[in-house]
Amino acid sequence: MDIEDSLQSLPAGGSLPSDENSTPQVAYKRVSGSKNAAGRLQQEKAAASVPGCGLIYMKTQGCAHNQSDSEYMAGLLSSYGYNITHEWTDNVDLFLFNSCTVKGPSQDTFINGVEKARSQGKPVVVAGCVPQGAPSTKQLNGLSIVGTQQIHRVVEVVEETLKGNAVKLLGHRQRPSLDLPKVRKNPFIEIVPISTGCLNHCSYCKTKHARGDLGSYEPHAIINRVKSVTSKEGVTEVWLSSEDTGAYGRDIGSSLPELLRGIVEVLPAGVMLRVGMTNPPYILEHLQDVCKILRHPQVYAFLHVPVQAGSNAVLDAMRREYTVEDFETVVDTLYSNVPGCTVSTDIIVGFPTENDEDFQGTMQVVEKYKFPICNISKFYPRPGTLAAKMKPLDSKTIMGRSRHLSSVFNGYKDSFKHLLGTEQIIFVNGEVSADKKHCVGHNKNYVQVLVPLEEWYNGRCLRVEVTDYSRWSVKAKVLEVYPAGTAPGHDDSQSVRLVSNNKQQDATIADRQEAGSFAQTFETDEEADEEECGSCSASCSNGNGDNCCGDSSACCSQKGPSPESVACSGDSTAVDKQPKRGPTPKKAADQHRNLPEYAALVVLSVAVLAYSPKHFPLVLVYAIFRWMYNFWCNATP
Repeated sequence: MDIEDSLQSLPAGGSLPSDENSTPQVAYKRVSGSKNAAGRLQQEKAAASVPGCGLIYMKTQGCAHNQSDSEYMAGLLSSYGYNITHEWTDNVDLFLFNSCTVKGPSQDTFINGVEKARSQGKPVVVAGCVPQGAPSTKQLNGLSIVGTQQIHRVVEVVEETLKGNAVKLLGHRQRPSLDLPKVRKNPFIEIVPISTGCLNHCSYCKTKHARGDLGSYEPHAIINRVKSVTSKEGVTEVWLSSEDTGAYGRDIGSSLPELLRGIVEVLPAGVMLRVGMTNPPYILEHLQDVCKILRHPQVYAFLHVPVQAGSNAVLDAMRREYTVEDFETVVDTLYSNVPGCTVSTDIIVGFPTENDEDFQGTMQVVEKYKFPICNISKFYPRPGTLAAKMKPLDSKTIMGRSRHLSSVFNGYKDSFKHLLGTEQIIFVNGEVSADKKHCVGHNKNYVQVLVPLEEWYNGRCLRVEVTDYSRWSVKAKVLEVYPAGTAPGHDDSQSVRLVSNNKQQDATIADRQEAGSFAQTFETDEEADEEECGSCSASCSNGNGDNCCGDSSACCSQKGPSPESVACSGDSTAVDKQPKRGPTPKKAADQHRNLPEYAALVVLSVAVLAYSPKHFPLVLVYAIFRWMYNFWCNATP
């Protein structure tokens, strides 16, 4: 049963002061040895007793949603004066662990960290899905707990814990605001939770116990958050996080496509959007709309869709509410409608009801699609779930199947071979390779592209040429770095640069107001779409003929948001048209708009000449300047 707002004494060896006016102190394990050690202990105790003063160690496990929760908690604590560290040091005043309950090993790592912190005699606060889903876990006795929907009260919990109290906030009263302060792990990436919980009842899942039923944030709250962080806080990439993005809005009369359409309208140039994981059941009804959005030049052509098993019998035992055929429909639709789309998936090996035939079905799905990204996990029974009551398979059988599937998956070493020698537009947003020698960027299809490590690349768009490939990524040399806040195809109201055979030529495209915003293109009728195809077929080519509108019929089969991005921007190998932001042009016919200004300048010049001749040269210089400026702005190549 959830415990809401309860206080209890920490079992720290000594009793708390009985005087209700006195402040309970944190009981520390005394350090034997030198006077310096005793002095440090006194300093730590003094610092811990002052609100907003202290060093907090924070450790995060699990999904992007958990990472976002930690960033919010770090932001709240920092705004109150606390210092946050991710390095385990002896002078930490309090340990805060944000946990994941998806797998047994994840929970074991969390428990080990908690016990290590407690052994040092330091206060501990735990958060995340483990304490929320199982607050009575023996190892958590006497610890303060921040529930998954109580992260906005983390400062309160930390301060009470430093006073010597154990606070447990586990209620599901309301979702935390999206406008809380944040300290991002990566300052260029904003993780926005669009909902909490889900509509599924999977027999093996413990996360449902922690996150509960679906609770969607209102679209305006999400859109405002995206608009704020991208315009004011230097964020250049937005991740939408949820336990199931496809189910978004079903509880509030909205939908994922409606939300995405609103978000892309407010994305500044140079900012990319990544849509989070979706289960097959709730994305099926929105497939065509989602495909259209994934073709947008500022949305990664990437989607994480778990299959979990290639057997309908196993999926039924898992209570997944879809079939293998449903999953294949989703993948086939994405591949046929979103050029170069990357689909990631998850697979659970060794579910209790899985037999050899079921496992072969899983193998067939993997071999059919050769997923570039596949998260393979052995089944772990989670306490309190239906699957935990099922008779488990032999551990050797599970291990053998896991190794076989991993071997086949890892054997797809040529997944990115087709990119060798091609030019790509990539987005570098603060990620660094494991060897610390490369920036990690992503192209439109979310393929990892490694370029030489240069800090100033972060937050920018680069044009590169792929020089090598491996199982998980490609390497490239940098050909061009675009100015911050600009990217090819991201702002069709600007003058752009087209790149073709290493030659550059200036070009212009119509104002956004006249060409129509991306949101408007979703509402276009068939006639408007045919007009787009006509303009696209005349000039669009990706160099190899794949997924490109070489003729109007090919273009019509993959209608997109604009002539510049229908197929070519969806396939990042297409570099024949790569726009770059420049000065805003006007059509030649718009020159007439300046006639009233010219007339006013003539009248002003005559008046000055008549009444103050000594100021006439200044007016003349200004008039010439305005004429030259308007001429330049109205010029068309």
